[in-house]
Amino acid sequence: MSMLLKTKDLAKEVSESIMAEVIRLKETGVQPRLATILVQGDPASEYYAKAKEKKAHQLGIAFDLITFGPEVDEQRLLEEIERLNQDASVHGIMLELPVPKQISVQKCSDAIAPVKDVDGISSANKLACMTGATGIYPATPQACIRIAKHFGFTLKGKHVVLVGRGETVGRPLMQLLLRENATLTVCHSHTQNLAGHIANADILMTAAGHAGLVTADMLHPELVVIDAGINETENGITGDVVPDAAEAVKAVTPVPGGVGTLTTVMLFDNLLLAIRLQQAGQAEKTDAATPVFDQTIRDFLQSAASSAPTPGGGSIAALSAALGASMGSMVANITSGPKFEHVQDQMAGIVKFMQSAMCEAESFLKKDMESFAGYMSALALPKSTDEEKKLRSTELQKAAVQAASVPLHLMKRSCEIMTELDKVTDVVNKNVISDLGIALINLDAAVQAAWITVEINLGSIKDESVRSSFRTTGAELASRSAELKQRVLDKIKEKLVSSY
Repeated sequence: MSMLLKTKDLAKEVSESIMAEVIRLKETGVQPRLATILVQGDPASEYYAKAKEKKAHQLGIAFDLITFGPEVDEQRLLEEIERLNQDASVHGIMLELPVPKQISVQKCSDAIAPVKDVDGISSANKLACMTGATGIYPATPQACIRIAKHFGFTLKGKHVVLVGRGETVGRPLMQLLLRENATLTVCHSHTQNLAGHIANADILMTAAGHAGLVTADMLHPELVVIDAGINETENGITGDVVPDAAEAVKAVTPVPGGVGTLTTVMLFDNLLLAIRLQQAGQAEKTDAATPVFDQTIRDFLQSAASSAPTPGGGSIAALSAALGASMGSMVANITSGPKFEHVQDQMAGIVKFMQSAMCEAESFLKKDMESFAGYMSALALPKSTDEEKKLRSTELQKAAVQAASVPLHLMKRSCEIMTELDKVTDVVNKNVISDLGIALINLDAAVQAAWITVEINLGSIKDESVRSSFRTTGAELASRSAELKQRVLDKIKEKLVSSY
């Protein structure tokens, strides 16, 4: 019997991380909100929309289901999309598919603002996925990659056979697999001898939408199968691989209970990314002419070295993150010229991402100092009467949660920056490869320093569920950061040694 790659626990882990982020956003006055447009007439679409609504409420995310009758025309949908684009309280927009024949899917998809396109189906986000630039990538391909990594199946150097080249799963998954340095074979409806290709695969990923396309005789005992197919049959929901595949392979995702289970959660992870992109875009508009830090380094260090409680550890962590992002931006900027023409779009995306991250780092620094001031203000509240004690206790709890939320969010953002830099380690200019390592060292230092700051504040949070969520998320981020740093440093050292 093979290993069943059930994703229930992984989906729970990602959900807990999302809930912690939602709590932090609410503390800053932001209520994450997803709007889904549904054209009635397809029972499956209505079921999936309701399932997303239920999951959104579980995560603390507001969900607007906007329904139209099957006779709605394209212009009306475009008008609704534009209204949602302009609504600052809406952070993500989805169009449930399929839609009636009178409506162009691509035209409506492209009408969604790219920073609100949580499905990653607009042309702008498809291009970002292809080039590796900053953008929102489709949830199902991300889920496939996440599953492989979670269960310890390395993609680098492995022969992956991908069955399916559709716009929503196959093609974006192909790009993500290539960036993981997999050796990739793409099979489709015109491929001859599908069984022969699968026979030579280490990992099989399917996204064809054809029940039973891959039969048991095509499989082998050393094969890992990740089945993203969702097909309705008279026997229920099945994948692209026959249900009895579990008897013939090393490991396989069940359908249902595999890719689909994680995909729904990854969609809401995309929503949080959309919020960060929107906030970064707003910061660029507001602070275009403002220096990243309004203090000189000397002034900042003198303040940190004084007997004043701020700037403290969280502020130092934010400064370290800014230094790491600035080094990353420098590395991408220097990776230019004819020799690097093939990665120019990717490098431009990295520079933009790093510049945004530097602005965010200053915001984290200020929020860290403000949260400390808020806690001290709560401590100073009177406590003579029962009513005063109750008010003081409530304000202290709010301040403690905020004091832990800010560095926790800094940890998550720093890990995202490290992940982006990890993607370009193999293509950047070798003359600045060591600077890339320095960037990762600074970013990991930011994560570890912020983690200590989170831990200091956990003891003051009385709500066990919040405390547990913060602790779990923080420990995971600290571990992930250390692993990312070491992986990139190992790559860099290998390159440096080979150049001797």
